[in-house]
Amino acid sequence: MEVPTWLFLAVLFGGALLAIVIAAGIDIYRGTPDLVLTALIPVLLVSFFGGLFWLSSRERLLRQRRLAQVSTAQRLLALMPDEMADMAGELYRLQGYAVTENKRPDLEDGGIDFDVSKHGKTWLVQVKHWRQEVTVKEVRELWGIVASEGAAGGILIGTSGFTSRAWEFAQGKDLTLIDGPRFLEMRSKLPTLQGSADRDADGMVSEGFVAHFARIHRPACPKCGKSMVLVTRLEDAAVIRQFWGCKAYPDCDGTRRFAFPYLPPSKSSC
Repeated sequence: MEVPTWLFLAVLFGGALLAIVIAAGIDIYRGTPDLVLTALIPVLLVSFFGGLFWLSSRERLLRQRRLAQVSTAQRLLALMPDEMADMAGELYRLQGYAVTENKRPDLEDGGIDFDVSKHGKTWLVQVKHWRQEVTVKEVRELWGIVASEGAAGGILIGTSGFTSRAWEFAQGKDLTLIDGPRFLEMRSKLPTLQGSADRDADGMVSEGFVAHFARIHRPACPKCGKSMVLVTRLEDAAVIRQFWGCKAYPDCDGTRRFAFPYLPPSKSSC
C-alpha cells in the first residue's frame, strides 16, 4: 500500500532519532564514545531512504509526463502493455486512490494488474491493452477473482473496446468497463493535466518533426556502443511502437526505450 509523504518523512525522522539513541547507548555501554559513528549511522539511514523516496518521486513524475502526452487514441495504442498499466495506475493515483501494484507476482499478474482503494473499499483493476475487443470470457474471469477476494468490485480497462456480450455481463454488477475513448475522457478531466489539450492524431510526418528530431540526442547502443536510429513499427495506419535500435542491426540487436514521442506545438502557442 502506498505511504503518504508526511507519514514517510515522520517515520524517517523517527528512525534517524532512534538510530542516534541506539548508537549513543552502545557508546555508553562500551564506555568509549565514538561521535563519528554516532553521527554516521543516522546520516546513512537518511541518505538511503531519502534516495528511495527520490527514485519513487522521479518515477511518478515520469509517469505523469507520459500520461500528459497520451492525449489521442493513436498515442494510446502506441503504448506497450506494461506502459499502459503504468498509465492506468497513475490515472487513479491522480484521482485520489491508493494504488497497490501487482500484489501476486508469484502468479504472473495474479489475474489483476493493481488494486485501487478509497474510503475503505478496494477494487481490482485489470488492463487489457489489446488490438482486439475484450470478450466476455475475460470479464467473467475478473468477476470471479473479485468474488474470491471479497473486493468491492472490479475495473477492466480494454483500450480496443469490449464485445456486446461483455457489456451485457457487466450490467447490474460493480464491474466497470473502460474502453479507449472513456480512458482518454477520464484523463482529460484530471486537473493536473488540463493544461495539455487534446489534439487530433498526428500524421506520419507533421510540421516541425524534422527540426525536432534533429535536436534529439542519439544514444549509444548498450551492447556495442555505436550510434542508434529511431525505429517505428506500424500496424495498418497506426504507430504501435517506437524505440531506439542499433545502427549495426542485424549484427547487433541492442535497443533502448524511446520514452517521449514528438508532440507538435499547439496552435495557440503560435
